[in-house]
Amino acid sequence: MSIILLRSFVEVYRQGSVSKAARELGLTQPAVSGHIASLEAQLERKLFTRHARGVKPTVIADELAQRVSQALDTAENALAEVKARSAVLSGTIHICGPTDILSDLIASQVQALTSHGLAVHLIPSNDTAQSEMLIEGRADFAFSVWASDDPRIGHEVYGKEEMVLVAAPVIAKKIAQGGNLAEGLTATPYLTFDIQRLIVHDWFKHNGLDVVLGQEALIAPDLRALRNFVVQGLGWTIIPRYLIRSALAERRLIEIPGPKGNPVMSFHLLWLKSAMRNPRTARAKALLARA
Repeated sequence: MSIILLRSFVEVYRQGSVSKAARELGLTQPAVSGHIASLEAQLERKLFTRHARGVKPTVIADELAQRVSQALDTAENALAEVKARSAVLSGTIHICGPTDILSDLIASQVQALTSHGLAVHLIPSNDTAQSEMLIEGRADFAFSVWASDDPRIGHEVYGKEEMVLVAAPVIAKKIAQGGNLAEGLTATPYLTFDIQRLIVHDWFKHNGLDVVLGQEALIAPDLRALRNFVVQGLGWTIIPRYLIRSALAERRLIEIPGPKGNPVMSFHLLWLKSAMRNPRTARAKALLARA
């Protein structure tokens, strides 16, 4: 069974479209269709059914993709990276992600690229836009707190951080005077990163607390802004430890421990799987992973 046939199969499976797969592979649509037909003939099974917006995988296709896709990615990535090692790296790597991550959490990753001759362009983006930017080729990599479930996008954890409940000293004192922790938090204004308050509710769930949120003082789309405002005494918040180490050390912020400790948030590196056939991008991924 030819690896070329499997390569076309995996791309069609991920794209849900023969024409999109052909574009990603740099082949014609009839060529990719022929590869799928040949593979189906060898397996004596139907792999895809057509519908108005592309193709839908059969159960056999799901099983085959699960068995071969990761191995094929690994092999192609390895070949591309080895090829890149024999060449001088140049050009620009585009990386997107939330501004606080880009500014405070990936210095070693950026340095790993620039020290090998690559320029880096950082592009602020929210989590919902990152998959689209990778698929459209507007970014080579993304850093995110969420792992994409899109089959076209690969991801791995590159770091973890504690999520900490903090407040300025005067606010922390007020919370402590509120009876128990839940009552003290309810009686005190809070600041949050997102409208859904996911980070706040995750912290409560981890600690088994049933907190009725009180006055919402601020919603900030940037965690650095959240840090700056909580230092000013606007209220309490939940924030990654990496952003507040100096504020904690200088006692400008007080950590308020939960009964079960702090939950841990994972940070992810994301990339378009098909882009890893490009030697320069595959080499950049290897450098980012090692950093």
